[in-house]
Amino acid sequence: MQGVEISHLNAAIAAVLKAYYDFRHSTVEDALRPIATYGKKDTLGMDAGPEIIICEELRRYDAGAVVITEEIGSRGVSMNGDTFRSNDPQTSRTVYISDPTDRSNQLKAFLAKFPKEQKIGDIFGEEETIRRWEKDFSAPASITGATSAISCVRRGIPIFAVIVNYITQEMAVSCAAGNRILSLPNERPDLIDLDYVRLNGNLLSFPNIDGEMKSMRRFVTFLGDTGKVGYKENFLDSGLMSEVQMAEFLHYGKPGGPSRALYLSSLQQELIPVGFVLANGEKIGEWIHWLPFVQFSRSLNDDSQPALILYEVFQDRPWTKDGILMSTPPNYSVFREHNGKMFINTNGLLQMANPSQLRSTLIIAPYDNRWAVRASSQSGYRPIIF
Repeated sequence: MQGVEISHLNAAIAAVLKAYYDFRHSTVEDALRPIATYGKKDTLGMDAGPEIIICEELRRYDAGAVVITEEIGSRGVSMNGDTFRSNDPQTSRTVYISDPTDRSNQLKAFLAKFPKEQKIGDIFGEEETIRRWEKDFSAPASITGATSAISCVRRGIPIFAVIVNYITQEMAVSCAAGNRILSLPNERPDLIDLDYVRLNGNLLSFPNIDGEMKSMRRFVTFLGDTGKVGYKENFLDSGLMSEVQMAEFLHYGKPGGPSRALYLSSLQQELIPVGFVLANGEKIGEWIHWLPFVQFSRSLNDDSQPALILYEVFQDRPWTKDGILMSTPPNYSVFREHNGKMFINTNGLLQMANPSQLRSTLIIAPYDNRWAVRASSQSGYRPIIF
């Protein structure tokens, strides 16, 4: 990794850990308190607190940084007009994209069962807590737990993802130096940086999907809660499978966003192999954190090959949510081609009134998933290779 990329990564690790460890000192009452003066109308303390700290820490590291989150939209967007319109990734601003508290609905329901004066830090990480979470919200908690995440796009390329799992007290890091998962210590988070992660973390691998066709078609995606119209429809209109097949092959329909790629990792594959995960017309803060894993994971059988593949799904008549396309055709996509490679058009992204609202439909799968390759290629979906 270049020195500047290591510096950006260490800043993100420090920011997400400060937010997490501060959250641990909150009480259940603090976490569930509505914050009417910040963010969206349903923002709670557990949403606002981590987001405020993450944004402030990243701005202290780089006063010119652009930070995109769902509650505030974006901060730090002030660009020269010519640069703003440029389609050259070398002119792109460095952008941090964060989901400060993912699976907040599940976390809200979970914390509501505890005494309101109990400290969050006394709940997270306990074996009984993990068992209770898995009973209510699926297993393994190392994937399904509520998370806080930061990713970075530099010169149009995703350069890292940092994901902290509240429930299991683990941190996953993906970057050019490799993919690791680390059990967080109870003290001295200030000592944790990339070197610490490489020394103390365990390798996070993405195995092949060798096996029967059913495993290749088993998938995880978000199909919506009650009243959220459009997600099931968007999936079916992608043409990947029929409604009967969807019911047969769906492994889980209400997953988290940032950690969803981990369903393809060794954390899941030893239990019930999953063939692909799908971003189902969801916001960028849900899926941007998958892209470094796609970029930096190598096949266990042949390290000259990637471990994961990525396709962008689009439709002739896409669905919309809040006026935003859920499946974008190439002309409107945030993914653009330059010199034979793809890049993320952050200049175009930052032209949006609220960049956090950008939506896409994406498939990631093990490199050897023949069904995913065939189904995506037959439908004309674009492979995204940075």
